[in-house]
Amino acid sequence: MNNSGRRALDIALATAARGMYSGLLTAEEKERIAQAGSTQELLSVLQRNEAWHDAALMLQSGDLTDTRFSEAVSRCVYADFEKLYRFANDESREFLNFITLDEELQAVLKALRRLASPPAEEEGTDVLPPLFRNLPGHCLEKLRRAASWEELCAAVRGTIFEKPLLSLERDEKTGLPALSQAVTALEASYFSSLADYMQTGYSGPDARELTNAVVFRADMLNIAYLMRLRRFGAAAESRGRLLLPLHGSVTAKIERQVLEAGSDEEALALLRGTKSGRYLPKDFDGSAEALARAAQSAYFRRVLHGRPGLQVVYAFLTLREFEADMLRRVFVALKYGLSPAPYMA
Repeated sequence: MNNSGRRALDIALATAARGMYSGLLTAEEKERIAQAGSTQELLSVLQRNEAWHDAALMLQSGDLTDTRFSEAVSRCVYADFEKLYRFANDESREFLNFITLDEELQAVLKALRRLASPPAEEEGTDVLPPLFRNLPGHCLEKLRRAASWEELCAAVRGTIFEKPLLSLERDEKTGLPALSQAVTALEASYFSSLADYMQTGYSGPDARELTNAVVFRADMLNIAYLMRLRRFGAAAESRGRLLLPLHGSVTAKIERQVLEAGSDEEALALLRGTKSGRYLPKDFDGSAEALARAAQSAYFRRVLHGRPGLQVVYAFLTLREFEADMLRRVFVALKYGLSPAPYMA
């Protein structure tokens, strides 16, 4: 297929994504969620919403646990993802497959947590649609069944996570690596593979716009890491090895300046001076993660309504997952009798 044909398909895909975005929570629905006093009130709002109606239906019977709620909203996200994926051309599908690999990354980390400390709540089920389970690099079922370090390593054999996982130093008593080191190594492997693909593997008609969107999100993850490290302190020897292998305007120089800044206000001023950092909200006093989410929400809404292309699909899927994460936070807050409003940022 020539570039004009791929461009036409990507425009149609972007149009479909914009239509799905219009079904997400309205300002009025968000206000009702902010004032909700129970999980049932939350479900009542979701049942009337186009994007989350199916999630509410899945939860009408059975125990309303954190795991079941999280899985229900995930299934809605992936249902939209599957519709877009089936409509995409082969080259666009190759890129979209990286999004499903992030689900694999989370599954590896979940398996490590389970081996280190068996969960009090039941294990979840596979939220990926059947279409994605047979794609190369996917091993969710094996990860869920892994009962030892050896089985975990066998599950990831042949995937992008095999090498970083095997390279981790393990504790002599537990036989497992430190979770913090695993997170760093596996995320670095994921973004390194994504960076290689964006540089040499993807040649679609909107390659620059898509790369800008992917790089922006990596920058926001780096900003969240840096601000969190400021809060908890970062050893001098760890500096220079903190940034993800995919980044844009948040360079190693900026990293060093942010970590050495005399105050968080000074650090944020440095970050806001970068191309990506200009989307950071002013006068923000929330967590580092909430700060990065706010910037991404502003940026990806702009991308969603900009030039149609695969970057619009990426923006929609990012915003869809952000809304799902917000609903998960709200659900947990309501279960503990807390006001949901502070957890919606």
